[in-house]
Amino acid sequence: MEKAPSIGTPVSRLEGRLKVTGTAKYAGEYDAPDLLYGYVVNSTITKGKIKSVDISEVEKMDGVIKVFTHKNRPSTAWFDFQYADMDAPPGTVFKPLKDNIIRYNGQPIALVVAETFEMARYAATKLGIEYEEETFETDLEVNLEKSKDPKKGLASLLKPPPPEPTGDFDKAYEDSFVKTDLMFSHGTEHHNPMEMYASTVIYEGKDKLKIFDKTQGTINSQMYVANVFGLKMKNVQVISPFVGGMDSAQVCALSSSCLWP
Repeated sequence: MEKAPSIGTPVSRLEGRLKVTGTAKYAGEYDAPDLLYGYVVNSTITKGKIKSVDISEVEKMDGVIKVFTHKNRPSTAWFDFQYADMDAPPGTVFKPLKDNIIRYNGQPIALVVAETFEMARYAATKLGIEYEEETFETDLEVNLEKSKDPKKGLASLLKPPPPEPTGDFDKAYEDSFVKTDLMFSHGTEHHNPMEMYASTVIYEGKDKLKIFDKTQGTINSQMYVANVFGLKMKNVQVISPFVGGMDSAQVCALSSSCLWP
């Protein structure tokens, strides 16, 4: 069998030179007049409630513009289906800063907005947050017998669960000439080795947003932002020139809401 000509042959990526020379402009590198910086504050407990968040001293700091929490966040969509997207797993949706309930460790609980990134990051460490911590169980192996089917939620409508298994694995395995039964574990991996997560959002007036984002799902992001903030999809432009797979390429070909190299 003749091997494909691409196997073992160096292929120059269209954006390869830009990336390795540092000239590729990523989502967090776009500039705009009077640009502000937001820094997300994450929960340091795994389960419980926020008893109080003291923002009074932080908002007095030079360069700090605003601190958003569940107490003062702007009004966003009410219904669950407006938070569902094409990548949402089955179950209920997550609404950032909706209430004081802590559902997982690292959950976003506040947003500090300042004139510089450094000031926003520093101010985020100075928030006075008081928790009411609850016991939790996160060891999957210990709790496998307590597992349940995922709750049915509106997110399932956009991403149905996988089909039921077919065949008889146990019988096929038992009849196999060679059997292998091993367990593997590995650390968490992220698909951001070159570009870290960041977004630059430019308000263009009349409820129009231009968003430079690090995402493969430009249409997905466009739909989510429009639904959550009550905007028309045509007024939300999501631009992601340097990441993406085949799916993103296909949807980009059908929409003017993204750029593709």
